[in-house]
Parts: sequence; structure tokens; C-alpha cells
Amino acid sequence: MKLSNKWQKAKKARLHILLLYEETSNIKKLEIELFDSLVGRLRQNQKHDMNNLMFDMPTVLFFLFFGNFISAILLAIYPIDAISRYPYTKILAGKLLQSVAWILLAARGSIPDVYSAHVGNSLLLGGLALEAAAIISANRANERKSWDFFYAIIVGIFIFVFAVFARKANQYVYISSWFAALIYLSAVVWLLSDTKKSVLKYAMGAVYAFLGLFLIARGADAYYETSFSLMGHNFIQDIVFLLTYSLMILSVASFLLLMRKRVNQSLIEANLKLDKLAYTDSLTGLANRRWFSEYLTFSIREHRRRAEPVTLIMIDIDYFKKYNDFYGHILGDQCLTKVAQELKEHFQRNTDLVARYGGEEFTIILWNTDDDQLRSITKAIHHKIKNLAIPHLDSDVSDIITISLGAFSAVPTSDEHDLNMYIAESDCLLYEAKRAGRNRSVHTNEMPPNKACT
Repeated sequence: MKLSNKWQKAKKARLHILLLYEETSNIKKLEIELFDSLVGRLRQNQKHDMNNLMFDMPTVLFFLFFGNFISAILLAIYPIDAISRYPYTKILAGKLLQSVAWILLAARGSIPDVYSAHVGNSLLLGGLALEAAAIISANRANERKSWDFFYAIIVGIFIFVFAVFARKANQYVYISSWFAALIYLSAVVWLLSDTKKSVLKYAMGAVYAFLGLFLIARGADAYYETSFSLMGHNFIQDIVFLLTYSLMILSVASFLLLMRKRVNQSLIEANLKLDKLAYTDSLTGLANRRWFSEYLTFSIREHRRRAEPVTLIMIDIDYFKKYNDFYGHILGDQCLTKVAQELKEHFQRNTDLVARYGGEEFTIILWNTDDDQLRSITKAIHHKIKNLAIPHLDSDVSDIITISLGAFSAVPTSDEHDLNMYIAESDCLLYEAKRAGRNRSVHTNEMPPNKACT
């Protein structure tokens, strides 16, 4: 009896364990089902959220309109005095045309295709061409007419081709894409051909190149895929619009920076011209007295360091006052100009300086020239002036223009060898040449001891 009771208890315990096991298994199955259900819902929610984050194409096109319109406003309020009016007008017009074009393209399906596709794409391509031409004009103003003509032809051909051949949505895409690529890649050619490279130009060139290549790929995709349209999402099309956004931001900033660089370069060139005017004789184009004085001071200092001779030649046109009185001041100015140009052509070393000292007097500064070389030089000067054969019937020494020279050469060894000393010595030698009858040269060692300048 006791054994039977124990057996019954063991049987009940076994049954209870089996029931617990079965219940535990059911709970696990329920947990797995709940987990799978939760994961599925999360995946659905994630997919739904991603779809919500993806903008529809009209919104993308509206943002392009908004960005170009804001760019046009910023350009309109930019101080025009700081930049050239011609490229400024082109990029402003280009941004306005693009703004109108993107609005028309965003209305695809809501308005007739003749406005959305034909007018919209024509305005867009015209705006891109104006923008590219403006950026080129900002840095290469001398080539603007040729580029303007090139882009005008491209836009004209596009309008004709689009009007004749574009009838379907995919045709709208590939025709406009290929012509836009032509504009962008032509800008890349300009950037690569420009000798003055910069980080800004490399960045612009990269964006232009990538956008041009992706536009070609987009056009090819639209050509082979008849269902391709502007409003559809596609990897290549998304990349094209991403690069278009980048270029929209970069183009205005690049244009203004290039124009600032051009203005700065113009200021540098203007300052150089002013400096040249300040140091140049307006009649003869030679160095003026200011330049002569500064250069002679520098030459004396440099040759004192080198222990080499500096030579100063002073030249005077013989009886030039009589020439002016006889022939008039107009022919007198022409005579001075001819003599000046002959002297300038004869002295071509970088260290040589020919200057107009005043009136009919000229000076020549020569570095490290010995006595033999100096005699050869002065002889050649006389010969060249005589070869000009400028008539001077009122001269007392010849019937043509002649000159007198005083040539002083010395190694500057002390502070006494300064600007004034060289001028005084050369002038003294010139005076001796004139006193001796003119039409001759007198050198440093040719002065009689009793008539030494010093």
C-alpha cells in the first residue's frame, strides 16, 4: 500500500514536470514570435522613415531655384564699383535665368511642356553659359569675346535641336544633359589652359569635370531608358543634382574671388605704371633725373664694395639751342627723341642706364668698364649719332647733329666718391670737350694737369 502511494506521487510529479516543460516551451515560442514581430515592425518603420527623408524631385528643383535666386540677390547688393561691370552683369543675368528655369522645370506636369521643358531648359542652358562666360571673363578679359561667341553658338544650336528633336521625357533629359556637359567641360579646358593656377581653380575644375562627366552618363542613361524622366530618382541623377548644388554655391564665391584677384592685379599694374611714370622722362622714354640719381648712388655703393670702377658719361647735343631756334621746338623734340632711342639701343646690358639729365643733356652709367672699353664706347656713340644724319645747318661744327661727351671713370674708394663728385667730374670733362671745339670726347686721364677738374 505504501509502495502504491509512492508510485502515485512519483507519477503525479512526473506529470507536473512535463506540464511545466510544455508551458516553458510555449513561453519561449511566444517570446520568439514577439521578437520577430518587433524586428519586422522596426524594419518597416525604418523603411518608412527613409522614404520620408527622401525629397521628391519638385522640392529638389525648388531648392535650386531658391539657391540661385538668393545668389542673384547677393550679387545685386554687392558693391559693383569693386568689380568689372561686364562679367558682373553676365553672372547676375545667368543666376536670374537659372532661377526662372528651375521654377519652370519644377512645374513639370502642372504646366504645358512647351513652357516647362522647352522654355525651362533653354533658359537653364542660357544661364549656365552666361555663368561660365562670366567666370572666364573674370580672369581672362582679353578672351571674353571669343568665349561669348562660342557659348552663344552652343545655346543657339541647343534651342534648335531641342525644338526639333525633343518630344519625350527621356529626350528632354539627354539632349539638355549633353549640351550642359559641353558647357561645363569647356570651362574645364579654360581652367587647365590658364597658366596661372590656384587651389580655387583646381576646385572649380574638379566640380566642373565631375558634373560634366555625370551629365554625359545621365544623358546616356536617358537615351537607352525610354522611361527615364526628370522627376524620377536615380543614382546618377541624384549625383548630378548634388554636384549642381555644390557648383551653385561655389560659382558665385569663385567669381567674386577671381574678380578680387583681377582688381588687385589691376591695382598692381597701375602702381607699376605710376612708378614708371615717376622714374621715366615723358618725351624720350629714358630714365629721368630722379632714377638717374638713385641708380648712380646705388652703383657707387656697390662698386665701392666690389672695388671696381663706375663710369659716368655726360652727353650734350652741340648747339642745340640754335637748332631749336632754326628748326622750331617740334623738330627739336623729334631730334631729342631720335638721339635718345639711338643711345638706348646701343646700351643693352642689365646694368647699363641711359637717362635724360635735362634739356639736351643725357647721361650714361656703366659698370666695371676699363679705359680701353670706354674709348671704344664713346667712339661708337659718336659714330651712331652721326649716322642719324639729322640736319643742323646752323651748327658751327657740322651740317648735321653732333655731340660732346665727358667720361669720368673711377673706383669709389672713399666717401668723397659720391653722387655729386661723379656729376661734377663728368660735367667738368664735358665742359672741356665743348671748350676744345665740341664734337669730341674727353676722358678722365685726358685732362691737362693745369686744368684738372678736381
